[in-house]
Amino acid sequence: MYNLCCISLTLKKQGFNHRAFRYTQFEKHDRSDALEILGTRALENLNTTLETMCYAHGNGWGYRISSTLFPLFNLDRANVNLEDLPNATLIDDKFTEIRNFVTSKSPADFRISFHPDHFNVLCSANPEVVRRTINELDHHAWLMDHMAGEQSRSYWYPLNIHMSRSSGDPEVIAKEFIQNYDKLPDRVKSRLVLENEDKGLWTPDMLFELIHLETGIPITYDNLHHRCNPGEWTAKEAFRLCCSTWQAHDVNPLFHYSEGGANDNPRAHIDFATDTPTLWRQRHDSFYTERLAVDWDIELKQKDYAIHMIDQMDQKQARLVT
Repeated sequence: MYNLCCISLTLKKQGFNHRAFRYTQFEKHDRSDALEILGTRALENLNTTLETMCYAHGNGWGYRISSTLFPLFNLDRANVNLEDLPNATLIDDKFTEIRNFVTSKSPADFRISFHPDHFNVLCSANPEVVRRTINELDHHAWLMDHMAGEQSRSYWYPLNIHMSRSSGDPEVIAKEFIQNYDKLPDRVKSRLVLENEDKGLWTPDMLFELIHLETGIPITYDNLHHRCNPGEWTAKEAFRLCCSTWQAHDVNPLFHYSEGGANDNPRAHIDFATDTPTLWRQRHDSFYTERLAVDWDIELKQKDYAIHMIDQMDQKQARLVT
């Protein structure tokens, strides 16, 4: 399964988008007026989410949900909860629509996930960053509970983050990560996964040795990140061992596929793929992985247009094989 990430360019042309509301805008209004604006935008964002889910599922894809659905909800200065919004009942109704849609399908047929922003650093040396990260991850888990029910507290519905700290002794950083991981609510721990990074310490082998073996946390394999920052493993080894971290929980892996080179930067995502995950796997599968179902978030700048092109390339290849 291929997964659409955050937005559909097709739906955006039709007026479906995610709307932000910055604190600088929020504080210019009386609180009651600001909460009304915030509630309206949150409801619009949920409506866009449901429309995008329907669109993705109609194309045979999963969906990585945007992390910007409820602006300001984790900003201490704003001090906002769902109950504060004047349209909270309408928002609850929309959550019910989304939950009914998601739970009517198995995650093997329609998979949803989150990728909280890079500022979430659970192993930060700054305790305030760790506190905010725990709150932000719990907010995402709250959203997933509302969108997929408490039965979604599994790695079928992952919250994907990076370590995002490479300065210092990796064993010390890993210990600090695990200490803070143990503080997370169960609804976060049951979904949290870690992704290999395109630079720094956290290659697949380091995540496997220092984090996965200690905690059981699955590793999200990103093919472009591994190409830029391979560590000790070949792509074939990394793919196989990262797969095993998900199979240990009887869950299909959810990996990231992208290609780099935009603006001559090997790490920057390009608009459209020149390859496909299917063809990539033909070069990197092993006996262990060749029959394994793997889902892929497609991280290309042209979003759904890029996935359509990948689908076409896969279909062409299948015709050539037959």
